[in-house]
Amino acid sequence: MIEDAKKLFDSIVNKIGSSSSARVLNSGASSGHSPSKPSLIEAQNEIYLALRTGSAESKGMLTGFGFLVGGYGVVLFLLIIGFGNALSSDWWLLLCSILGILMPAAWECTRPPSLPIVFNRRTQEIYYDLKGELYHAVWEGIEAVAYEYRMVNQYSGSIVHGNLEIILQKFGDPRNRVALNLSGISAGKRLSTLVGIWEYLRCFMTIGPWFDETGRRTESRSRFIEETLESGQISFLDLILDSRTFLGQERKEGNGISGSTVIEWIGSYLLFPVALGMEFIQRVDRKRSRKHWPEVVQERLDPNGPTSRLIDIEEDYMAQKQKELDELHERMRKTLPR
Repeated sequence: MIEDAKKLFDSIVNKIGSSSSARVLNSGASSGHSPSKPSLIEAQNEIYLALRTGSAESKGMLTGFGFLVGGYGVVLFLLIIGFGNALSSDWWLLLCSILGILMPAAWECTRPPSLPIVFNRRTQEIYYDLKGELYHAVWEGIEAVAYEYRMVNQYSGSIVHGNLEIILQKFGDPRNRVALNLSGISAGKRLSTLVGIWEYLRCFMTIGPWFDETGRRTESRSRFIEETLESGQISFLDLILDSRTFLGQERKEGNGISGSTVIEWIGSYLLFPVALGMEFIQRVDRKRSRKHWPEVVQERLDPNGPTSRLIDIEEDYMAQKQKELDELHERMRKTLPR
């Protein structure tokens, strides 16, 4: 178990073999970089900032493939109907196709949502849910480790990867700690980009909810914030729809149409059901996520909620929960037959 950022830094340097590719960042001091746009922002307002996790990005893939297989099955059935009388086996095709669409969607909608990483300005805390367990950290004095490294293989050659990580402790068990990556997908992330992402988070927590590209406080949303929030809302479905425009753009340029553009154009139609299914589940997830936080988090995300930190109430809260559990066991002992 890695207890703090210093040990995390030492562990990373031992793995990558160079301290020049890693840097320790502190919440109380400027990094010297301008804030960079994090690509995973789910929400940002006067109270909190929410970052999507990697698991949230891939949520809905099962439903997407259900939409793909089921959707093509429905299209095939309609073609059969259009060209002649459907047989009884063809109606089974329709039934199986509809079930292929509905069953994965229903199952994923009942699964616990992927909760984001939340930065709470009111209480100056960070919250994270790991398999139903609440982890948290106090912003004041927290340190992060940004580092980059290279991965080499015979197919893609040398690719730079990078992570931005902090240490959080489990609510009710402070010695249980995890290293949390704040930067999303590692591929293509350079150290300067990671430091800029940290500076964005630092500006939000220390300067105010709204600021410009230099990190100066603004009274309302700046264009920089608007662009950041817009880029954070781009989904796989948006990328699929955008790829359809590349063919027209190359036609206008008059230099011919490349094979990769044609493949992207065809893929945008073939993969549209997958993207649509993922978009549906992720939208449902975002609507449900707020209600799945523990009560101690929900009330602190309320504008009129308590301002005490989880670290301040942790001991009393766990003692109260243990007392309630002991009372429940005692009642069960008295009511159950001997």
